Amino acid sequence: MTRKTMTILLTAALAALTMSGCAENVAAPDAGYPLERLTLSVGDYIYHAAINQETHTATIGAIKYGGQVSRVDYKLAEGATISPDPQEFTGDWPEKQEFTVTCKDGEKTDYTVLLSAYENRFPGAEDDVLFFDDFDQPDGLDMDAWDYVPKGTAAWQVSMSGSPDQSYIQDGKLILVVERRDGESLTGGVKTQGKLWFKAPFRIEVRAKFVNDGESIGQAIWMMPEPEYQTYGGWPESGEIDIMEHSYLHDYVQHTLHSYYIDIYTGQNTDHLDREYSGYNAGEFNTYTADVTDEAVIIYGANGCNDMNPDIRINYKNLHLENEAELKQWPFSGGFHIILSAGPAGTGEIADEDCPSYMEVDWVRVTKL
Repeated sequence: MTRKTMTILLTAALAALTMSGCAENVAAPDAGYPLERLTLSVGDYIYHAAINQETHTATIGAIKYGGQVSRVDYKLAEGATISPDPQEFTGDWPEKQEFTVTCKDGEKTDYTVLLSAYENRFPGAEDDVLFFDDFDQPDGLDMDAWDYVPKGTAAWQVSMSGSPDQSYIQDGKLILVVERRDGESLTGGVKTQGKLWFKAPFRIEVRAKFVNDGESIGQAIWMMPEPEYQTYGGWPESGEIDIMEHSYLHDYVQHTLHSYYIDIYTGQNTDHLDREYSGYNAGEFNTYTADVTDEAVIIYGANGCNDMNPDIRINYKNLHLENEAELKQWPFSGGFHIILSAGPAGTGEIADEDCPSYMEVDWVRVTKL
């Protein structure tokens, strides 16, 4: 299936200023309405409400890709206040929300904010597919969904170039390169952070292969929580889902789940790490799959997700603890974004003789369960 990328940025013009709801009689030419502007931010996208000052309704169209509202901004008439404060409403917004604006003269105006819909599927997705990218687009990486991973301080990120030179589309594949130039390691990675993330229940599948896979090279297909969904703070408390990691043991791929909670039996803080291994078809494309539901995170062995005989390698269950806030057993209810990366094997150096190396990604699919 070839996806035609569409940009769904619904920006509605504000109604023309005529008469102030805060004025006693006829508004002065520069007088404003009680609620002059309202915007919702979802990742990098800002949605402007179309405000009807006669009906006191503010309408926002479809919010892109089922994203959660991370920021609310508004402008009121001078001296006015609003209750409840819209800035307290982040995450999932209701379809209908009411606010009261009180002007400095005490006059009150009720506004209703309406969301016409959430856009739950990426453009071109079908049926229960929330997102699909087969990297067939002729104009390069789809920047509506992906960003290049920049250089960072974490071991996996120190050599990231943040450049299309190491992360590019070729022959219907995403190519992530590991190479050495002038004594410097340069590696490729892409992520959907800030643009596209998913909440349970969903299945993620990625089909990829390794080319010229040297001992100092590693690749990964994984998910991390969006910043606003770091339920219990930084890493690893808020979870990490490593659908596939490949380094060191090159005859196998590994599957890893990180969380951090107070052990039920010992009372001690524990880096809870489930790690399992599975074989894969070297030099060929393999499909790596994980299911994230409200009850469990399930990671399958390479090519092991099938209804007849599923090869389940990790099955981490939600214990629904009464003291969950204290024990922090289940950080996987929030929104998680996708990362595809190639680089050094663990914390080691990339050897000249292992370069160039590639991870080729045929497609990525996220399906609603």
